[in-house]
Amino acid sequence: MGAQDGAGARVRAFPRALTPEGPMRRLLVVLATTLLLAGCGTAASTGPAWEGMRVENCGRTQVIAEPPRRVVSLNQHATEILLALGLGDRLVGTAYPDDRTPPASVAADYARVPLLAVEYPSAERILEAEPDLVVGGYSSAFDEGEGRGREALESKGIATLLLSESCATGPTGMPALLADIDMFGSVLGLRERASVLAADIEGRVRAVEQRLAGVPPVDVFVYDSGEQAAFTLGGHGVGNDALTRAGARNVFADVPEGFADVSWEQVASRAPRAIVLVDYLAKPVHDKRAYLEGHPLASGTPAVRADRYSTVPLVELTEGIRFPDAVERLARDLHGA
Repeated sequence: MGAQDGAGARVRAFPRALTPEGPMRRLLVVLATTLLLAGCGTAASTGPAWEGMRVENCGRTQVIAEPPRRVVSLNQHATEILLALGLGDRLVGTAYPDDRTPPASVAADYARVPLLAVEYPSAERILEAEPDLVVGGYSSAFDEGEGRGREALESKGIATLLLSESCATGPTGMPALLADIDMFGSVLGLRERASVLAADIEGRVRAVEQRLAGVPPVDVFVYDSGEQAAFTLGGHGVGNDALTRAGARNVFADVPEGFADVSWEQVASRAPRAIVLVDYLAKPVHDKRAYLEGHPLASGTPAVRADRYSTVPLVELTEGIRFPDAVERLARDLHGA
């Protein structure tokens, strides 16, 4: 898992004039050419003509001649973004779900998307779906050793895009999410839906921040997993930004990674006053809580002694449409706001 705000995606379609970038955008303008679709508009277009574009994404350049018609998405949070944009039956495959409860806004559409694999599918399984675009939520989606790397797919004429959080070199957060939504809206010919989705996410988060204005933050330890060491949320991930906006102070925000191992001695010494349990299919949350309460060091923290927990789905702590859900949930659990 990783994160980034700086080098995620650059996109431009000509001949649209350059527009100033707002503080919440990271999309930079690069060279492209105008390509018009012949005939009347399609479900993939926003009008009778569509502008081809060149996209720089996580260190790779894609030339998208027309809106992709067959898309495969390899992680749940990426899949949810695409469905929220209204991609519909153009999403021909997904993989690696983190939970069984997609948001109600996309649940019906999610259930109709073919599941290619419970974890990552083989390169052969991806090719069977005949995609013209593959989207990864985590960098692990594009494993060169497994034959599904970006270069390998692109050599077969399949474009690839990766959520910006996974090519991070520094802290990231809501700006990266909004920029990627804008990128997907442009690439998929769904700009209007992208604008509405981004405005809704930003509006919900700003409402929480306004309610918490002036409220002292709570020191929080995020427990994902691990026994010999604690696998926790560092300071570079989207999840850290969600905590901050919800009135929490991540006690491991100084760790320059999205997620990382830390020692139990460090957990104890930083004395968190609340614990966030990360929920996903691989390991039940009640087992994680029981482990903390029986641990000789973790059990002595103020959080465990006070029985102060918040359970947050992993998908809410990664770059996706559930970002405001995490902010609202944490604000409610930590501050009753």
